Amino acid sequence: MKKFLYSAMILSLAFATSCDNNNADKPKTWDTALGKAGFATDSIWTISGNGITQEWSDAVQASDCSDKNTFSGYNSETSSYNVDCRSNPGQKGDLFSWRAVTEVENLCPEGWRVPDSADFRNLDIALGFSGENRYSSEVNGHSSQAQLDRYFSDWGDAYGGGCGSLGSLYGQGLFGVYWSLSEDSADVGFGLYFCTNGVIYPQNWYYKGIGITLRCIR
Repeated sequence: MKKFLYSAMILSLAFATSCDNNNADKPKTWDTALGKAGFATDSIWTISGNGITQEWSDAVQASDCSDKNTFSGYNSETSSYNVDCRSNPGQKGDLFSWRAVTEVENLCPEGWRVPDSADFRNLDIALGFSGENRYSSEVNGHSSQAQLDRYFSDWGDAYGGGCGSLGSLYGQGLFGVYWSLSEDSADVGFGLYFCTNGVIYPQNWYYKGIGITLRCIR
């Protein structure tokens, strides 16, 4: 099993950032192969700092999904990961496999897209941090409660947790993970990770069959 050594970084540089929770341009509900989908709230988060400007949706929710409350994970007969969504009670958005996020047409509505690893690194930089997260035997993230608070105040995070290969929800209220389009291998995709202990990893690896949160960018 892969292991990471997490080290905290103390940053002395401060970047000017701003956040606009703008509800004027509310995203619409849209249809996907998973059924009706929409954003968890009408909030749109504009992040701007250090020469970077991004616009993010809130988390994606789906309805009328088959097996919404179950998760069957990896299908050995087809050597693929199932695309059904998972319920995430009490948290923003549903939990999707990497395959659902990357292969289901129009999972993000028109004008929006699934972020890649560069988008999450740029988000980290725009919020005033290093954007560094070297993917190797030693992952170089950063850690402080003040930095985590910045994600929550400016980006509207939620500790959505995950859904394991047998359908069990775990980590709700403890950590948040958000898929990107970027992948490491046939089994592993990258995503943003943060935890209540203040640790933030703009790029970390996750098995494609688990269920985690999705937010869209435009």
